Amino acid sequence: MSTMADKTKKPKHDNVRGLVQDLSELLDSRMEQFRHGTAHDWIRPSDAKMFMLIARHSRTLSQLAAALKISRQAAHSSVKRLIEKGLIELDYVPGNKRDKIPKITAEGQAARGIAASHIGRLEREMIDVLGDEKTETLRGLLKELSNGLKQSS
Repeated sequence: MSTMADKTKKPKHDNVRGLVQDLSELLDSRMEQFRHGTAHDWIRPSDAKMFMLIARHSRTLSQLAAALKISRQAAHSSVKRLIEKGLIELDYVPGNKRDKIPKITAEGQAARGIAASHIGRLEREMIDVLGDEKTETLRGLLKELSNGLKQSS
């Protein structure tokens, strides 16, 4: 039987999924701050995520939309903005004249270099908080968990 005290307790916010989401939002916000006042200040957070996914794995627009849990139209709008800025281009899937795969351009590679420096700065902040050993442990645990969950699905 629940008591009045049970009903007024705040829910626990330390589940892994919630913590990962909170950290992801915080890291996205820091990356936005790093871009502020630079040539890449125009990048929307959704475009930054789209660019990151394109850079990490080759996939079609439909696959990108599914990965981001957005409509194909929203994915197309984001890709269009990235194309207009010269960061990506579209190529047809080999043997398929319907589906296209976004590819990073030379200008996009330069932007990746800038993003890598921002990520390095972000990781140095993590090291300041956690220390080298814990940061590397965290990296290892995240890789292990990601790989393990991919294999089990």
